[in-house]
Amino acid sequence: GRLYRETTNPPIATGDGHALGFRAGAVLRDMEFMQFHPTVLYIAGSSRHLISEAARGEGAYLRDCNGYRFMGDYNPRQMELAPRDEVSRAITIQMEKTRHPCVYLDMTHLSRELLLERFPHISNVCLEFGLDITRDPIPVRPGAHYMVGGLKVDANGATSIPGLWAAGEVTSSGLHGANRLASNSLLEGLVFGARAGKLASRNAADEPDSFKIPRLEVDWSDTVRQDESLNLIDINNSLGAEMWRNVGIERDRESLDSAARHVDFWNKYVSQREFQHPTGWELQNMLILARLMIASASAREESRGVHFRRDFPETKPEMAQHIEVKAG
Repeated sequence: GRLYRETTNPPIATGDGHALGFRAGAVLRDMEFMQFHPTVLYIAGSSRHLISEAARGEGAYLRDCNGYRFMGDYNPRQMELAPRDEVSRAITIQMEKTRHPCVYLDMTHLSRELLLERFPHISNVCLEFGLDITRDPIPVRPGAHYMVGGLKVDANGATSIPGLWAAGEVTSSGLHGANRLASNSLLEGLVFGARAGKLASRNAADEPDSFKIPRLEVDWSDTVRQDESLNLIDINNSLGAEMWRNVGIERDRESLDSAARHVDFWNKYVSQREFQHPTGWELQNMLILARLMIASASAREESRGVHFRRDFPETKPEMAQHIEVKAG
């Protein structure tokens, strides 16, 4: 999630598990499918807080900066209860139309008692910024939320590499399809985590005591061993802006090609360095992930689930298969 400028994810969500598996030679799949949550609190300069879709489930309206309830223009049947990807696209288009950095989630027509009982956390977060959800619309915009793709695993969490197991958001388990359902992450983490843990421990117990981890021979001769010449924060911020703009809620061939050129340029200066701080290693991992996501999104010339191509807006039945990537 930290590959994107706007995200619900914490600072540690830098895709290190994905990159680790890729470097080890594991198969990754569905890397084009990044889910964006439509309603993230937007206060300039603050961290982004998720505003649960339960608020829309209770009857909250989405309005633009002019007070217009716009979802009827995009999905008049489901309105605010449309799927996350549709609501995210509608908000993005409406922000472009109004030239405003956000839209507003309006719950002021609902009873005060209901709001404070059902949404105490959202109420408290908003109060920190001087917003009273019982009388003030909440400024929101979409944010990168959940990665559907990752290391290809079977029903027990085994990857394509013998002895490497994975569970949770780092994996492509097949549970989400192309358009994730929120509660599936509990299944993905708890059930697959338990299975992977049991079988990985059993696998480890079967290894002879003489087993030694193979020594990794790394040639550092061409490596620049200092990172003072690079402004890592600036590259990190630039990557987030580039991914948000060109590999975000909507993509097309031109935007993906532009993103690929920028990521390749940054990678030339980052990939051959040994860093003194985790930020540099995380940036290397994020650049690997960005390139895999761009390549997969470029290969899927259709729109499916959370992957929307402006130049290929229809779903193609013949593309109802996974896109897999692997090092080498």
